[in-house]
Amino acid sequence: MAHTAQFTAAEAAFVLREPVRTVKKALDAGPVRPVLLRRAGASVRAIGWSDLFYLYAVRALRDELTPKARTEFYQALQQTPIDRRDEVRFGRFRISISDLVEEVERRTTDLTVLAEKVAFRADGEPLLKGREIEVYRIAALLDGGASIEQVLEDYPLLSRKEIETAQAYADAYPKAGRPYPRTSVKRALQGAGLEALDEA
Repeated sequence: MAHTAQFTAAEAAFVLREPVRTVKKALDAGPVRPVLLRRAGASVRAIGWSDLFYLYAVRALRDELTPKARTEFYQALQQTPIDRRDEVRFGRFRISISDLVEEVERRTTDLTVLAEKVAFRADGEPLLKGREIEVYRIAALLDGGASIEQVLEDYPLLSRKEIETAQAYADAYPKAGRPYPRTSVKRALQGAGLEALDEA
């Protein structure tokens, strides 16, 4: 399998199951070499598959690699494409990587599957596939402190899985520009003691 995709910090965070700020710190610290990509009209840092694999592998092997060994491991990964070998050798180390490669491939496939659960409106706004509900609207409610149960009350046609998809998509592909409100109109009315207007 050829590994040619590029991953933003947010996409890498989804794959690594790490906070975005942790991934950004790792990009700043090196030895990975991010490049600048144009996405949605903005420049963002991105890394290739081998750098993503390195970030995953050093977390999996964190107790076994010294800082010097991590740098040597990274340099060894750059010498031969990962998909052409089962182990990496450097210094006195021989590290079997086939299970680590399989896990990163599975997680990057999860990222692809997540993107397939979203459709796009003519203006480019992502919607939950089969629904006319904006992904970022649902994610904003969750970010604002609403529970999944509360979102289900406001959007009874959605399933729990669709709400989780909206949150995961918004995490992996953060919204550019003005954010959605972090509370629904219904909850805003209730908070203001105007429930009767909602029922009228």
